[in-house]
Amino acid sequence: MLRFLFNEPKRTDSGHLLEAGHAVRAYIASLEATGRSHPASEYKKQHRLAIWSKGFLDALDELEQSKYCCERYAQHINKAFLEEMNPAEIEAYHRFVYFYKNAFIRLFSILDKLGTFMNDLFEMKTETVKSRFSYFTVLRRMHEHHIHSSLELQLYNLKMDYKSALDRLRNQRNMEIHYINAEMLDDLMQKEPVPGERIHVENVKMNVADLQQGFDMACRTLTVAFSYITAKNAKG
Repeated sequence: MLRFLFNEPKRTDSGHLLEAGHAVRAYIASLEATGRSHPASEYKKQHRLAIWSKGFLDALDELEQSKYCCERYAQHINKAFLEEMNPAEIEAYHRFVYFYKNAFIRLFSILDKLGTFMNDLFEMKTETVKSRFSYFTVLRRMHEHHIHSSLELQLYNLKMDYKSALDRLRNQRNMEIHYINAEMLDDLMQKEPVPGERIHVENVKMNVADLQQGFDMACRTLTVAFSYITAKNAKG
């Protein structure tokens, strides 16, 4: 959708994005194929899960578009200091920041939605322990209570594979949408110049690389989770 900003054709899915889309659609198809053979109450639950699952396809699409725009605007940023940029580069930088923030917020939104989805599907009742919980809370609960251990191990390994980039993205997400504690304030003080000093912009290349890592992790996580769930669904 947003590729029109660069006079480009619509995206053709490939790689991890294509695999994740296939995994989610396969699960939806399995629900729709078996749903009407179940009693009314069970069919209603199957229908709810199918609608919920379709939301992951939209969320992935929105994440990829934000990531792509972030990457495209990053290509026009060459200077390390705002004062050294010409007006066109400053505009590209601000657009980069907008789509970068949009992307990492959407990234963790997908993961947290998956946590809520698995909590509901597997009847884990994580909300009895923590009213507002994240994907990582659900993953920890799966480990502690040996819930679908083979799935939990795969998801944990994915989390660890992308840990460094994910930690940096999560810190930035927390500063963006939560509160400023002492540690966060120290981080901001380092970024915010003393009056008269030059403004050093974000490490654009590293941020783009981290975001790609986060995107790959989200896609692979959805592929693993929905492939597992579909297989379990097929076995009844």
